[in-house]
Amino acid sequence: MSHPPTPAESTALSILGTKWKPRLIVALATNDRLSFGDLKRELTGISGKVLSENLDELRDHGVVSRDVVQQQPRRVEYELTGAGRELYQLIEALTEWDATYATERGVPTVLLAEDDPRLRELYALWLQTDYDVLTVPDGQTALRSLDESVDVAVLARDLPTLDGAAVAAALETAGQRTPVAIITSADISPEDVSISADLLVRDPLSKAELIDTVEQLTRLPKESPIGRDIRARRHRLAFVERHLGPTVSETEPYQRAADELTALEQERERTADARAPWRRLRRGNGAESDASGRAKRREYEARERGQANQERERAQAQKRNRDRERKRDRNSKRDRAAEKDRDHNRTHDDSDGDGNE
Repeated sequence: MSHPPTPAESTALSILGTKWKPRLIVALATNDRLSFGDLKRELTGISGKVLSENLDELRDHGVVSRDVVQQQPRRVEYELTGAGRELYQLIEALTEWDATYATERGVPTVLLAEDDPRLRELYALWLQTDYDVLTVPDGQTALRSLDESVDVAVLARDLPTLDGAAVAAALETAGQRTPVAIITSADISPEDVSISADLLVRDPLSKAELIDTVEQLTRLPKESPIGRDIRARRHRLAFVERHLGPTVSETEPYQRAADELTALEQERERTADARAPWRRLRRGNGAESDASGRAKRREYEARERGQANQERERAQAQKRNRDRERKRDRNSKRDRAAEKDRDHNRTHDDSDGDGNE
């Protein structure tokens, strides 16, 4: 009977323990498909012979696939298989471990700006197990505190002295790339699609929602600037539509933001084409490209709607729990009052009996 391999016999460890294979996997994961020449340019210092040998070994392990995209002159492209993408996730997990445990800075620092002292204390309590938490009560203090020591920022929107959206806009104007989430308790409006934030979240937050938000923010610096910008714009459009309904897409702020997103996506495509012109042969005409972009956006929006449904279910469950607690409190108070009345009546009856005697 066969036995699963021990850690010492792990194929994944043998692949990740080499010099070039992890770098090859990362290059393909972050650039989608690359030719042999592209890979050689990505991996500074690797020889053609070593690159070819490493690609062959990764193909043998089912990590990388090769596709002939042009016969004359012959041109091939390499991409990760499903197994390769899962291996890349292991590399990401190792990178996160390094960031947490193997660097001088240790755990990430979260700037938490909240003017309500009770919420500020509660949110800090939820985060302090895994993060260094710096709390501030207003927007001006938050802006002054956002230096290189801060990894991510979570800002209440309705801050005194300077609101959270203004703090985020000031960071963007200054070219500072600190990942930012805005907690909004105010009414959502179509103009919110233009808030300079990576994430928008709705108050009240549960512990799980806050921790998930911070975890998402800590991963953003690994993305390219344009990729991160596109992700943030998609998120804001989906967030506003989720809370205001599909008719918001007919408003001028929403349409303007959607047009800006489309232009940014097309710019990214043009940049990729300039770097690798043969990609156009695989992608087809512009209509197909636009359709692909719309499909990706619909997929993202569907995922956002699924998260919204989960948020609503959690909020409803929390409300039911609060209602049950209030009902129990009312019943308990009523029972105590009734017991107090009975005690009073018994005492009164005893006093009357003593007087009669």
